[in-house]
Amino acid sequence: YLALLIACQQESSKESGPSAADAALWAKYKTEGWKNHGCELITNTEVEALFAFNGKEATLNARPLPNQAFCLRTWNKPDWKERETSNEKEGATWLNPHNRLVVQLFDYTSEEHAKQQIGNLRRDRRSTYEEDVAGLGDDALWSTSTVTLLVRKGQFVINIALEVNDVPHENLGKAKEAALLALRKL
Repeated sequence: YLALLIACQQESSKESGPSAADAALWAKYKTEGWKNHGCELITNTEVEALFAFNGKEATLNARPLPNQAFCLRTWNKPDWKERETSNEKEGATWLNPHNRLVVQLFDYTSEEHAKQQIGNLRRDRRSTYEEDVAGLGDDALWSTSTVTLLVRKGQFVINIALEVNDVPHENLGKAKEAALLALRKL
């Protein structure tokens, strides 16, 4: 299916622009095809650029889940060896030696259902999703306790869980930047 999509895009770029059939195929891929393609919402290259590191040196790993629009990425912090050594000492404050980015896309099949989901979280789990985030998608919520940003765009809700900073709320800025990368593809 993806090969067909790429072939259609290549053919249509040779002409004056994409045909209606190509545009319909791309729209179908975008709404249905993110399953098993969750790591394409934010690519390894985009992650490396956003967080300014070399994936090979930092041991970047990307793990999708089958039949979902999900991607878990982990990579070593620059001082990961020192953190691991310190973590082994009795009484030391544990510091995570790894960074983590989870990107998940939920399709609620209609804009109204997605609005209801965000509204329910705002109402029923306000102690978890304590902060409204303005200017991102159609609606957005942040949770410091789970380091999670939820962004609604139409019928979709993007879940960005990010742990790169030891101070949980300081992850929000980069989570917003990551969400913008994914939003451009919806």
